[in-house]
Amino acid sequence: MKKPQTFTHGGITLDLSRIKSFHIDTWLPNNRSHILKIELNSRYEYLFNPETEEYEKVLLNDFIEHHYADYDTAEVHRNEWQGYWQEYLEDN
Repeated sequence: MKKPQTFTHGGITLDLSRIKSFHIDTWLPNNRSHILKIELNSRYEYLFNPETEEYEKVLLNDFIEHHYADYDTAEVHRNEWQGYWQEYLEDN
């Protein structure tokens, strides 16, 4: 298991041990573009179902999205995050 390490950069704070991938969405509906998407490792939670009155195991796929004004800025931030993540992986 990786050692948790909280890190802040460019207005985003997250645990480096939970990162799964980075990518940039260049266009999404509703005029959303240049979104840096940070996918986090999947995790399980137990949620109470009031209909069955039992806890159910649910797989969650978390991610963080951050909008940038242009592709170049999003790319710079993605590359910086990748560098910080690589340093973390090399240290652990």
